[in-house]
Amino acid sequence: MPRFLLLTLLLSSVFSSNLLLAANGGETAAFTKKSAEVSAVDDQGNLVLLPAPAQRIISLAPNLTEVLFYVGAGEQIVGADEYSNYPEQAKDIIRVNNHAAANYELILSLKPDLVVAWESGNGEQIIGRIRELGLPLFVLETRKMDAIPNLFSRLGRLTGHNETAAQRAVEFTQRLEGLRETYSNQPRVRAFYQIWNDPFITLNGEHLVSDVIELCGGVNVFGEAIPLVPYVNIEAIMAADPQVIIASGSSENNEQWRDSWKDWQGISAVTSGNIYLIPPDLMQRHSNRILDGAEYMCDFLQRARTAS
Repeated sequence: MPRFLLLTLLLSSVFSSNLLLAANGGETAAFTKKSAEVSAVDDQGNLVLLPAPAQRIISLAPNLTEVLFYVGAGEQIVGADEYSNYPEQAKDIIRVNNHAAANYELILSLKPDLVVAWESGNGEQIIGRIRELGLPLFVLETRKMDAIPNLFSRLGRLTGHNETAAQRAVEFTQRLEGLRETYSNQPRVRAFYQIWNDPFITLNGEHLVSDVIELCGGVNVFGEAIPLVPYVNIEAIMAADPQVIIASGSSENNEQWRDSWKDWQGISAVTSGNIYLIPPDLMQRHSNRILDGAEYMCDFLQRARTAS
C-alpha cells in the first residue's frame, strides 16, 4: 500500500475517533447536567426547576426556616425573616424581611438560588416582587396536617436532602397517626381558638389550627366563618358556647388572660374552667413542631371531654 494512502487512512481514523469522543463527551456533559436538576411543584401550582440542589436559600417565614433545618438544609440558609428563632442556629442568620416588608437589595446581594415563601404569611406584595426580580421562588401554604410530610419531601428534593426528608416524613406520619387513632373518634368537643382578645380574633376552618382541633376530636366553633382570620364579638362566642377555650400565648400571661374570662360564666368553658394556653410557635407555625402543639390540644380537649 502506498505510504500516502496509509497516512490518509490513519488521519481519517484519528479524526473520526476524536469526533466520536467529542460527541460522547457532549452527551455525557448533558446527561450529568440533566441528572443534577431537581424540581418540585409549589402550592400555587408552579413547577420550580433548579439546575442543582439549592445551596443559597432565603426563607421568608419562620415556619419554613424550621422545616429547612428539620430536613437538613439549615446550613444552606443565607437569609431569613426576623421571626426565625428556632432552632437556636436560626438566630444567627441575616434578616431580610418581616411580615410587612422585605429588603430586596439585601436579598439580591445574597445571590440566592432559591427563595422559599409562605403565601398567606408573606402576602402577594412581597411574593410578587420576588417573582419580578427573577429569583427562583417556591411558595408554600400548608393547611392540612396530612400535607406536611409532602412539604418535607419537596423541600428535601430542592435542597439535596432526599433521604433525611423521607425519614422525617415517616416519623411525622407515625406520630400523626398515633394521635388520630387515639382521639379522632372521641365525642366531639366545641372549641374556641383565640389568637387575640381586643378585639377577639380567631381562625376559620381553612386554617391548619382547625385541622389540629379536628384531629383531636374537636369542632372549631367558628369553622364556617368566611375570612381565614375572622374578628368575632363576645355575643357570638356566647352563642357558640365552646366547651373549651384555647389561646395562643405564654405562661407569664396565663393568669391575667384567664381572669379576663371570669365575667362570662354563661360560657361552658368558663364555668368548667377549661381555659388553656398553647405557645403560638407550636400551633401557628406550619412546621414539624405542629405535632407538639397538637399533643397539647388533644390533652386539653380530652380534659374538657371528661369534665362534661
